[in-house]
Amino acid sequence: MSIGILGVLLALALPGFQDVIESSNTNRQAKNFWVSLNLARSEAIKRGIDVSICASDDATDCDAGTWSEGWIVFVDNNGDADGDTGSIDPGDIVIRVFETLGAGSTHTFTVDLFSYDNLGFSATGGVQTFLICPATNNARSIETGASGRGRRLDTGLVCS
Repeated sequence: MSIGILGVLLALALPGFQDVIESSNTNRQAKNFWVSLNLARSEAIKRGIDVSICASDDATDCDAGTWSEGWIVFVDNNGDADGDTGSIDPGDIVIRVFETLGAGSTHTFTVDLFSYDNLGFSATGGVQTFLICPATNNARSIETGASGRGRRLDTGLVCS
């Protein structure tokens, strides 16, 4: 009898618990990207040179559109990076490689390459949005403007 009651309680609680776990995972992923933006911005100011962030599926070079696999913060010493394969050359400095923290989420960014200038402002221009879309409705987003500062959005997000 008590096993049957426990089974019913678990069946009722499990979907809600899975939603909590996914929400927590999505929050961690958003914080991870926030950390990479802050790192790139501070390194650009400290080094006095543009610092960029690009998607990467192999942790060694950029690969446009693969934000769900991870990203790289780096200094593009020769200024030829565009966010696609071949952007990181032998003379460039990789500052840090970030891997995504969870499976099942889709990550998109409105640009293939995001850069900060030596004053910590966005060298990319305009408002750029990094969107994390998990399997359910726990989407998170980080939006950066010309000032280079990011802001987190948790409501009103649409995943396609």
